[in-house]
Amino acid sequence: MAVEEAYKILHPKLTVLIAAYRDDGRPNAMACSWITPASDEPPLVAAFISKGGFTGQLIERRGAFTVNVPTRGMLRAVWVAGTRSGRRLDKLGAMGASAKPARRVDAPIIEGCAAYLECRLHSTFEAGGCRCFLGEVVDAYADPELLKEEGWDVERAELLLHLGGSLFTSPRGVVKAG
Repeated sequence: MAVEEAYKILHPKLTVLIAAYRDDGRPNAMACSWITPASDEPPLVAAFISKGGFTGQLIERRGAFTVNVPTRGMLRAVWVAGTRSGRRLDKLGAMGASAKPARRVDAPIIEGCAAYLECRLHSTFEAGGCRCFLGEVVDAYADPELLKEEGWDVERAELLLHLGGSLFTSPRGVVKAG
C-alpha cells in the first residue's frame, strides 16, 4: 500500500453530503467521508475539505453549512456530488436532488436524507492538502424510524460507508459487546 492511500486503513467511513448556499442563493453540495465529531461541549464536527474546493469557499463566505446523511438509495447523487464541481454546474440538478432551507442556519438541507446537522462555522485551520472546517452544531434531527434512542437501525437506514475511490458499502447488522 502506498503511503498516499493510508487513509484506506481508517475506512469505511460514513459518507455525508455537506451543503452550503452559493453566492447566487442556489444550493450546492459535496460528498465527504472525512468528517468526525470533534467535541461534545460545545457540540462540534470537523469536516476536512480540499483546499480551494468550491464548497469550502462557500462555507467561509456564508459562515454556515449542513451535514446531510444520505442512504444507499442516494448513491448516484452522492457520486455526482463527489465527482463534479458546483463552480459552473447546478450540482443539485445533476444529482437529481432537491433542497430546502435549514431550520436554524443559512444553509440548505438535501431532502430525502436520513439525518441532518445544522452547523455555524466555528473556525478553520489548514491540515495538509485540506482545510478543516469546525462547525458548531446548532440543530440535529433525523428520521425517527431510522435513528432511534439506542442508535441507528442500520439495516433499515442503509447508511453509505466509503471504502475509497468508487467503492461503498452499507452496514448489515449490529453486534453488541459484553
